[in-house]
Amino acid sequence: MQASVAQELAVLRSITYASLFDYPLTLPQLRESLIGEAADELMIADWLATSPLLQATIEQQDGLNFPRGRRDLLATRRRREALSRDLLDRDGRILRFLSRLPFVRMVALSGSLAHLNAEGGSDLDLFVITSPGRVWCVTLFVLIVARLRGWRRRLCLNYVVSERSLAIEPADLFSANQIIHLRPVSGEAVYRRFLSTNTFLSGYYPNFSPRRVDAAVSASRPSAVKRLLEMALSIGIAPLADRVSQLLYGWHLHRRSTTWKSRDQVRLERECLKLHTSSHRADTMARYEAAVDRAVAFAPQLTSAR
Repeated sequence: MQASVAQELAVLRSITYASLFDYPLTLPQLRESLIGEAADELMIADWLATSPLLQATIEQQDGLNFPRGRRDLLATRRRREALSRDLLDRDGRILRFLSRLPFVRMVALSGSLAHLNAEGGSDLDLFVITSPGRVWCVTLFVLIVARLRGWRRRLCLNYVVSERSLAIEPADLFSANQIIHLRPVSGEAVYRRFLSTNTFLSGYYPNFSPRRVDAAVSASRPSAVKRLLEMALSIGIAPLADRVSQLLYGWHLHRRSTTWKSRDQVRLERECLKLHTSSHRADTMARYEAAVDRAVAFAPQLTSAR
């Protein structure tokens, strides 16, 4: 079936976006991350094989799709994937510890490790959902333990929200891409509720399906001991701890705010602690649009249809 202009550009955009992170896509990954178009793998494979635009701009090798001229990405993906699996094996105890903490409802890997695309110095980036009113005390407790255990240099707890603050802003392509690549470690039911709250996802990624909890790094289900401990702590101690934690850690963060490179990507709220102090959002989107423009230049007749 002949691809429409919109379908051709969806494939091109999706592969281009992934290439910004030096990541070639398998056909299933391309289907899942296809921007703005619903399609199955057979349709996409047909488009890749018959579209002059895609033939001119996209290469395929070893089951991977990448921008023409970027065969170096094949070796990069293999190397990073092997390294990422080693890092996950090393950090499994951190993920299990965090998942078992009182008031933690979901833990998910984010960033390069979630893609299995990490380099040696990559952080363990985590997205965490807590019960209401527990964002700050959970975060501060984890950071204190991480410093005592020697995890602080690699643990990056830069996005913690409560079940009352599941909607992600801004609701754009960058946010949607981050969400669909989260790799849940615990709290599958909460993860699915988080996805259903962010309804804008389906507009950008209509083929995306929720992920299952990763068995390779998953933690055990919440125990009766955890539930009893939460009940005991909620009688006075936990609410006070959260207020004190917000005062102390908030004071510390405000002291360092002059060093933040992307202040607009920081939220210090009761139910949301977002610390993307050096966000790559603006740079990524500018590079993405420039790369798509360069690729589309191969077919000038399509420019007016974008």
